[in-house]
Amino acid sequence: MSHTPESQLTERLHTEAKVRQGAFLQALAALDAPLALTFEQIGADEWADHPALLAWPQLQSYIIKLKQVDAALCQQQLGLYGLCSDCEADISREQLYQDPCRQRCSHCHAKHLNSQQASWAL
Repeated sequence: MSHTPESQLTERLHTEAKVRQGAFLQALAALDAPLALTFEQIGADEWADHPALLAWPQLQSYIIKLKQVDAALCQQQLGLYGLCSDCEADISREQLYQDPCRQRCSHCHAKHLNSQQASWAL
């Protein structure tokens, strides 16, 4: 049985969102300070798909992390946070605390990694 309260998971997710958003803004500011200032004025949920980012492919890893946190926050709003995106099984609270943006249970995560490795082998 899990011992991580729901409030700790919520706090952890929101902390992770702030960390990822801060890292993105810092990286963007190093490349284009005026654009970073513009992003501070719009909602963080709009950042990852902003067309101005196409000029900065080196931000791709930050964009992926923003999309992951956006997905987790949306799942939380819909009451689906903590459910596997593939099989809808519960993801353990411990796993969610370790990675608040986790999308898959252990079984589906392993299948997903194996399928990615198989596609790289082609």
